[in-house]
Amino acid sequence: MKSIMKKYQYIDFMKTIAMFLVIAAHCTLFFSGNEFWFIKAEQESVLLRWISKFVVLSVVPIFTFASGFLLQVSLQKNKGSVVSLIRKKAARLLIPYFIYGTLWLVPTYTFFDIPSFGRDKGASLTDGYKAMALGKFSDVAWFLLMMFWVTVIWILLQRLLKKANLIYGAVVSVVLYFAAHFFLRQIDYYKISQIDIYIIVFFVGAAFFYISDAVYYHVSEWILIFGSLAGIIACVFLAQLSTEIYSMECILKIVIPVLFVTFSMGLCRTKEVGKLEETAVYNWLCKNSLYIYLLQAPGMYIGFGILYPLMGSNALLCFLVLFIATTLSDVILTLIYVFMKEKIFTFLHQIST
Repeated sequence: MKSIMKKYQYIDFMKTIAMFLVIAAHCTLFFSGNEFWFIKAEQESVLLRWISKFVVLSVVPIFTFASGFLLQVSLQKNKGSVVSLIRKKAARLLIPYFIYGTLWLVPTYTFFDIPSFGRDKGASLTDGYKAMALGKFSDVAWFLLMMFWVTVIWILLQRLLKKANLIYGAVVSVVLYFAAHFFLRQIDYYKISQIDIYIIVFFVGAAFFYISDAVYYHVSEWILIFGSLAGIIACVFLAQLSTEIYSMECILKIVIPVLFVTFSMGLCRTKEVGKLEETAVYNWLCKNSLYIYLLQAPGMYIGFGILYPLMGSNALLCFLVLFIATTLSDVILTLIYVFMKEKIFTFLHQIST
């Protein structure tokens, strides 16, 4: 599988970019006046609001697109039974959710009393665990639950991901989008309400697999880089309309990942990025991207609470320092987690033998 993934190194590169973008996205939300963000600055920043609208629309679709692409890679290499594929996805997505929620999310949010969806300010530890177990309180981990449902749908419908059936798959993805949007939006458990547009994004990622080689090997890297970059810049401006035009939001969530993957393709064909991909730091980031994603919270909330009173008058400076501080603390926590996990596994192995 490693040799196959080396062929699709641009997917790892794209996910690594998205990992840093998601930290940036959450840091901009403190200053963007977003109605869904519970802790925010007293005054908005116009620039950060612009950036926030684009980045928030980008990060989850990028990860979802990549997951669709990688499922297709897996199906091409090793068919496997439906049950085994779902079991693997549960191990990859659900088990980390419940471990993270039990050992990190609920205890830290309770200790620092951080309000979030599904957790009111002042909520007890017991209330936090109940809400987490029901998928109501998940904060950044909501993505794991949403991705599990979307992946299971396409595992069950994997016949529609075959090249000959893509037209039918496209039609079914749109039908499922409308069904989820109108009939599942009120289900407040396990983020089932959030799957609608990501059903289509996942399918687009899986379908893109079939043209990926042609794009990667036959289109100039500079056309890929600058053409995609021009499209991304256009999307930054179009993202400002997404609040008023819901269809624009949906279109951008489908288009932006395609632009990012072609942008990543172009960069991965340059010598500079090729050398970067050979470094230990880059490979460590790719390997531990899930942990880095999850462990950004609650550090960003704590950092905002410390930094904003000191430099709140300069929103841009506060954002930059918060982003750097959150990223560094995130990496340090991931290093500690990886070290502890290795020691525990080594200890358990020694006991068993």
